[in-house]
Amino acid sequence: MADFTDLTEKVTEVINTVADKAREYGEVARLQALIKAEEAKKQEYYYKLGKKYYEMYKDAPASDLMEYMGKLVASDEKIADYREDLKAASSKEDSEKPEETAEADSPSSEDSAPQEPDHIDETV
Repeated sequence: MADFTDLTEKVTEVINTVADKAREYGEVARLQALIKAEEAKKQEYYYKLGKKYYEMYKDAPASDLMEYMGKLVASDEKIADYREDLKAASSKEDSEKPEETAEADSPSSEDSAPQEPDHIDETV
């Protein structure tokens, strides 16, 4: 009977150890998730800070930020040009295309337009 009692104690000890480890791993996973969430918030704050700075100082940026401001201005100009081209292409396509032609005959400008990235490039 002593062997059964020893075995029961050992099994109970193993179960308690496993439960303790599971709690520890759960706490580690919870803390890692909180860190990731806070890092994501931080990235959003950086983005908003940079956007706000750009809006406020795009005409007179600090000298060490001129390179980045120039890149942003160039991107704004390209976007404006692309929008003009898109508007012209859309109106040209509408005027040349008979109404009864199915849209499936040619790809739409949305299908051939470059896709916007899902993330913000942080290497700029």
